[in-house]
Amino acid sequence: MAIAACLLFASSSLSAQTLKESFSAEGRENWKPEFTLRGNVGIYTGGPILSGGVRIDNKRTIGLMVGKHEIYIDDVPGDIQYILTNVFIRRYFHLGERQRFAFYSDLSAGAGWVYEVNGKYWKNTENDEEIEMISDSPGDVYPIISWQPGIRVRFYKNIHMFLGPTIATNCMGVHIGIGF
Repeated sequence: MAIAACLLFASSSLSAQTLKESFSAEGRENWKPEFTLRGNVGIYTGGPILSGGVRIDNKRTIGLMVGKHEIYIDDVPGDIQYILTNVFIRRYFHLGERQRFAFYSDLSAGAGWVYEVNGKYWKNTENDEEIEMISDSPGDVYPIISWQPGIRVRFYKNIHMFLGPTIATNCMGVHIGIGF
């Protein structure tokens, strides 16, 4: 929760008064759930991410992200599979009165938990020696910090699609998804 509070505090154009209003008893009555399902695709990495959060006002959502990612290592060949868990804050920059289009910015921080490593060893056929090619092992933990800006198109109420780049410690690429 402390990370979420730090991310919320770092959100652009966030004043103490806005934060106070959003978390007051009256402000909490206006909170609405928001869920997204997105796919990240990067260079040799990617996977699906599900997020669930609370839209605290018309411009901000805070919540949790959970996903399954895979890092493919071409040299071996092999891969590292892990589960990621992040807290996030999403900030919307609406365009127009109807707010059908918006730019957004997702900031998240958390960890990736390695659960499977394939192709860890390479076997030399000349002398039957196994050489460790991937140093990661199940149980290892990676810190993950990401920024996912993009554009959102809302179709009906809060049903929307979004697309943008992914800049993160675990993936450099693009993301696309749906939300409601």
